[in-house]
Amino acid sequence: MIKQKKYSDLVKKISFTTIVLLLFYIGQGVPVPGYHLSFRVPGSDFSLEKMLSLTTGGLFSSPTLLSLGMGPYMTISILLSVGLFANRELASQISQEQRGRIEVIGILIMSILQSIPLAFNLKGEVTSKMNFLTPLSVFLFTVLCFVSGALLISWLASLNTIYGVGGPFILILPGIMKGITGSLAANYTTVLSHIDRLVIFVIITVIFVWISVSIYTAEYRFDIQRIGIDRRSKDAYIAFRLLIAGSMPLMFATTMMYFPAYIMQLFHEKNEFILSLFSINKVSGILVYGIILYALGVLFSFVNIMPEQVTKDLKESGDYIVGIVPGHETRVYITKRIWFITAIGSLFLPIIVTVPLLVGLMTHHQSISNMSNYFAMFFVLVVIFDTVQQDVRFLLYKNNYSLFDNKRRRWE
Repeated sequence: MIKQKKYSDLVKKISFTTIVLLLFYIGQGVPVPGYHLSFRVPGSDFSLEKMLSLTTGGLFSSPTLLSLGMGPYMTISILLSVGLFANRELASQISQEQRGRIEVIGILIMSILQSIPLAFNLKGEVTSKMNFLTPLSVFLFTVLCFVSGALLISWLASLNTIYGVGGPFILILPGIMKGITGSLAANYTTVLSHIDRLVIFVIITVIFVWISVSIYTAEYRFDIQRIGIDRRSKDAYIAFRLLIAGSMPLMFATTMMYFPAYIMQLFHEKNEFILSLFSINKVSGILVYGIILYALGVLFSFVNIMPEQVTKDLKESGDYIVGIVPGHETRVYITKRIWFITAIGSLFLPIIVTVPLLVGLMTHHQSISNMSNYFAMFFVLVVIFDTVQQDVRFLLYKNNYSLFDNKRRRWE
C-alpha cells in the first residue's frame, strides 16, 4: 500500500507539471486579438532581447498571450529575495501571506512596465478588423492582454510549486528547448552540415554537459558535532554547493543588460555610449555583462545561504562546527567560507557566456557567438533537471521513514 501511494504521488505531480507545461506551450501560440501570429518584431537573430526571451520563457518577437513569459514573476521573486536579505528585521516580520500579496502587486506593476514597449513596437501592425478602434484603445488592449498572460503564468508557476515537480522555474523549459534547437539551426550551415565539425561539436557539447553537472553538483563540506549523538555515529556535516547561486545570475543579468535600452525606448531617447556599455556586440558590453554575472553570482550566493541564519539554526539545535566557538566566531567562519566558495564558483557563468562572445566578435564568426547562448541554455537545463531530480527523489523516499510504525508491526 505504501509503495502504491509513493508512486501515486509521483504520477500525480508529474502529470500536473505536464499539464501546466502544455498550457504554457499552447498559450504561447495564442495570438493577441488583432494581430497576425506570423508577425515578428524586427530584430537581429542574436540579441539581448532574444536571450532575455529564452531565459524567461518569453516570446518578445511575436504578439501572443504569454509573450512576457516568466519575466515579471522571476524579476519580482529575485528582487523581493534580495530586498528581504538586505533588511532581515523586516523579513522576520512579514508573513507568508503578506509576501504573497507583495509578489502579486509587484508582478502586476512589472508586467505593465514590460508590456508597454512591447505593445509600442506593435503599433501600426493591427489587422484591418481592428481599425474601428483608436490607436490608444488598441495599445491599452494589447497591454491588458500581455499583463493578463503574465499574471496567468505567475499563477501556474505558483500552482506547480505546490502540486507539481521542478518548482516555478520549470515553466521556462519550453523556451530553453527552443533556444537550444534555435542555436543548432543557426549553426547548421557552418557546423552541422559538415561531418567533421559535427563530431567536434558533439564532443564539445558532451564535455560541457559533464563539466556543468560536475561543477553544479560539487559541494564544499565542513564537519559539525551534534550534541547528544554518539561520536561513533556517522559524521555530520554542512554542505554548500560550489555554484550556490545556480542559474539566477544569468536570468537577472540579461534583464539588467536589456534594461537601459528598454528605458531609452520607453522615453524615445538614445545614448550611444550607454548602449555600447550594454551591447553584447561590443567588447565593452561583453565585459560589463561578465562583471554583472559575477557580481550577481556573489550576491545571490549570500541570498540563498545566509550566514546569520545558518549560525542561528546551529545555535538553536545545539550543534556546532568542529573546532569553532558557537556564536560570532561561527558566523565569521561561515561567511569567510561562503566568500571563498562563491569567489571561485561565480566565475563559471561569466566564462561560459562571455568567452564565446569575445571570440566570436574578434573572429567575426557568428556561429561562435551563438555558442554563448547554447552553453547558457544547457547550463539552465542542468539546473532544471537537478531540481526535478531532487523532487522526484523526495517523492520516492519520503514514505520510507516509518521506523516506529515498522517496530510496532513487528511487535504486533
